[in-house]
Amino acid sequence: MSAVMATPAHGSSFAADCGDWQVETVAQGLEQLENLEPDAEGGFYLAGDSKVYHVDADGRVNTVVENLAAPGGLQLDGSDLYFLTRQDGKLWQLDTETGQLVDRGPLGGNGLLRLPDGDLLTTWVGTEGGPPMGVTRYRSESGYVESNWSPVPRGEGLASSPDGRFVYTDDLFTGQIYRLPLDDPAHWAVVTRIPGVLPGADDLTMSRAGILYVAAHIEGAIYSVDPESGATCVVASGLSNGWQGPSSVRIGRAGDGWALYVTSFDGTLRRIEPPTGVDLMPIADYG
Repeated sequence: MSAVMATPAHGSSFAADCGDWQVETVAQGLEQLENLEPDAEGGFYLAGDSKVYHVDADGRVNTVVENLAAPGGLQLDGSDLYFLTRQDGKLWQLDTETGQLVDRGPLGGNGLLRLPDGDLLTTWVGTEGGPPMGVTRYRSESGYVESNWSPVPRGEGLASSPDGRFVYTDDLFTGQIYRLPLDDPAHWAVVTRIPGVLPGADDLTMSRAGILYVAAHIEGAIYSVDPESGATCVVASGLSNGWQGPSSVRIGRAGDGWALYVTSFDGTLRRIEPPTGVDLMPIADYG
């Protein structure tokens, strides 16, 4: 079945900023950070060059696993942390209570998303060897790997829609945001594009209000994106641009409210708190 490309259904627009968001450092001096995942207790798991870290709600950092071959996407299911290692193309399952680490088999990828049925979606943009592989689905019961389950040109991050009907991914090279229906993943569409020559759209997450937040790695910025209208604006900029820029973004607890948390290749975890009136509640009420 051939893929169907579409221009944004509602056009697109751009605003220079999204209001007064406040940026602060949570942890720094770590390895090059690739990804993060909330821990349901106000902290996060982080993927470094060769380690998986845990940062608790008070900013204390501990190494959970080390001597890994470039860990990437992370997903937590209860006490089980699933993560990919990009250099050897494996999926791992870590019991965060006992420390038991299990090799679940071959599964290369950058982004990682767990679906409600337990299956995993991954992306492979191709910058670390081999051709792009769109979005791949890992069938958890059988271990079967369905490459190019959704044949988008390239994918990096992965985020689910609030109703669970769609998955969004972003293109590192074009800045395009793709939406693919879970029940018909071959028929994906372009909903908008991050502005700029090469923003380097690296990862994304979605709020319960249906707004995407996208880490623009090369530009060193975080964007807010409305996938329905195509409108974008800048949440924060100047976050270690170029190769050192932001690599992943998630929503997590900040006191009684919510904030964006951002990893960067400069080894820093940052918190970005929204101005009054922004509905930043995550789809899953974790932390």
